[in-house]
Amino acid sequence: MPAWLVARITFFETLRKKDFYVLLILMGLYALVAVVLLRESPQDEAVRKALFSLGLSFSFASAAILVVVLAARQVPKEIEQGTILPLLARPLSRWQFLVGKFLACWLTGVIALVCFVVLIRLLVPPPSRFGELLFAQAVVLKVAGLAGLAAMTLMLSLLMPETLSITLSLFYYFFWGILFNMLQAALSLIGGGVAWVVGYVLWALPQFEVLNISRLCMTQAAPLAWMSAAALILYAAAYVAIAMTVAYNLFEKRWV
Repeated sequence: MPAWLVARITFFETLRKKDFYVLLILMGLYALVAVVLLRESPQDEAVRKALFSLGLSFSFASAAILVVVLAARQVPKEIEQGTILPLLARPLSRWQFLVGKFLACWLTGVIALVCFVVLIRLLVPPPSRFGELLFAQAVVLKVAGLAGLAAMTLMLSLLMPETLSITLSLFYYFFWGILFNMLQAALSLIGGGVAWVVGYVLWALPQFEVLNISRLCMTQAAPLAWMSAAALILYAAAYVAIAMTVAYNLFEKRWV
């Protein structure tokens, strides 16, 4: 049973859960609000810009929440239901099992994100200063960020209870950028060798904020340089590889 088959089974299982349909309901509510406001003010640039920005932020946030909730449940659910041992008794390696779970959670988030983005583009006219290529880059980088988030959450689910892994993953994803800047400012005031070492340790942690360029879509049309965009994708891929390697070692030690 290769990883893609695990991913396929898990993917169809996630589509039967309420989480995905809650997101569809929220998409419908956004579409309703957008249609009403655009009908009232079809030429108002401020309304169009606000709806476009809100849609992007909401689509990125909802896809991230969906990925975290799904990834945090995968291994604990198999353990709780007692299906983990029959699965591992099959010709299925632990690595294939984890990769399959990762792919299913990631692809579910990607599909949700793409659906929301397509809805935004169909309903809301873009801002006057808008670049299609920059917008595509923003979506691709967010997809890369979702991969890193799925891998990190899967890793944390092997270290702590489900609720705690969900809380920690969401807090890190949404608030680490703010906390990171505060800590860096505090370390610059403290100074010294310890502050220097701690600062580099903080930089070594994944910075999901650098993959979020949605704000640029509202203020400029020029895309990122291709080398910069490629470097950011490789940055996300490196952290996916690290998190999945750690998750594999934790999983192997628990289920030898």
